[in-house]
Amino acid sequence: MSREKATISNEVHDVLVARWEGFKRLAKKLPNRHVLAVELIRTPDDQTVAVFTTVRNGEPIRTIVRGDAHGRVKPSSDDHCHAPDRAATMAMDARFAPEGEEVDPSIVAIADPPPKQPGTPGIIAVAGNALSGVFDVAELVDLAAK
Repeated sequence: MSREKATISNEVHDVLVARWEGFKRLAKKLPNRHVLAVELIRTPDDQTVAVFTTVRNGEPIRTIVRGDAHGRVKPSSDDHCHAPDRAATMAMDARFAPEGEEVDPSIVAIADPPPKQPGTPGIIAVAGNALSGVFDVAELVDLAAK
């Protein structure tokens, strides 16, 4: 691993920790169920991911909802259980990826910290609308049209 790769890896970790600390401070000021962040991401394996950071009991929590290439939610009651393991693998891949190899851009939104929470029906419904709206419908819109 090159010295530059190690520095980038440390910088990514610092960003993860700084973002989470900011969410923790903000969550103390807001009531339950307030949304702190929503991130919509396409992964290198042509899947889609919605990451919701919300407030529960004065603390931020993060929920991950996965979808197919068109943003259709993939039903999985235990996705949150596997997310930290997958995130740890992605983090290791990012740290040790040889020059020029692909690194998953979702690592900043999905990697640890923090731990993930199980999805609630409400978040899964909102995520389904957001994922399909962005990754199915929006890809068909010609943004250059006048």
